[in-house]
Amino acid sequence: MDFKGVSYRIGDKPLLQDITFSLGRGEFVGILGPNGAGKTTLLGLMNALLKPSGGELALFGKSAHTLSRHDILDIRKKVAILLQSPDYNVAIPLTVRELVEIGRTGIRGLFRPLSPVDKDIVDSVLLQLGLKSLAHRTYRTLSGGERQKTQLARALAQEPHLLLLDEPFTGLDMDWQERLAGIIQDIFQKFQIAIVMTTHITGHLPPSCQRAILLSEGRILFDGKTEEALTAEKLEELYHCPVDVIHRSGRIHCFATQREL
Repeated sequence: MDFKGVSYRIGDKPLLQDITFSLGRGEFVGILGPNGAGKTTLLGLMNALLKPSGGELALFGKSAHTLSRHDILDIRKKVAILLQSPDYNVAIPLTVRELVEIGRTGIRGLFRPLSPVDKDIVDSVLLQLGLKSLAHRTYRTLSGGERQKTQLARALAQEPHLLLLDEPFTGLDMDWQERLAGIIQDIFQKFQIAIVMTTHITGHLPPSCQRAILLSEGRILFDGKTEEALTAEKLEELYHCPVDVIHRSGRIHCFATQREL
C-alpha cells in the first residue's frame, strides 16, 4: 500500500494534504493525532471507502483512481475495519457466533451457506479470542468490551491481510481498555497480519507497534519508530500543550501537564 502526495477534500475543505508513506506486510502502525486530524479519513482511503482527490494511491498494487467494482470488492475482502461505533443495530437479536459469521459471509457472498471450512475458521477465532463461552449469547446483552471483542472476531474471521482499528478503545472503561490493548497485541502476534490503529492516547499502543505516524491538520508531522515519535517535544507540537512522557512495560504513556500561569 503506497501513498504518494495524496490529498482528500470535501468541496473546498482539505481533510488530508500531501500524504506520503508506504505500508509493508505484517507491519503494526499507530496513527496518532488530535480530533479532526484526519485519522478516520485516512483509514477510509486505505479501505477504498473514499477516493483520493489528488496524488497517487496504490492499494494492493492497483491505482485507487481506476478501481473497478470488482477491484473494490476484492480490497474489501483483504481489508477488515473496526469502526469507533460499528454500524450494527443492537435490536437485531443476533448471537455472538452469528455476528462473527458475517465476516465469512463477506468472503463467501450473500445467500451462500457457510462451508465446513468457514465454520472451522469461525470456531478458531471464537476460541482464540476467548469468546467460545459467549457464542450463543445475543450481542445486545454483552458489555462494551465483549462487543469490541466480538467485532474484532468478525473482522478476523474475514482472514484479512490488513486490519484497520479506528479508535477501538472509545467508550470502554479502564479495565477493558487494558484488556483490549493486550488482545490487540495477541492478535498481531498470533495472526501475523498488518495492523493500522488510530488513537490519540499513546498508552493504547502495544509494544508490538514499532512505527507511529503523527497526523496534524491533515498532514504527516512525523513517520518513524514509535519511541522516536512519542517524545515530549513531538507530542507537544502535535497536541499544542506541555506533555510528560513515561515508559512503562514496553508502552509509552503521555500526560498533558498544567500550563504555567
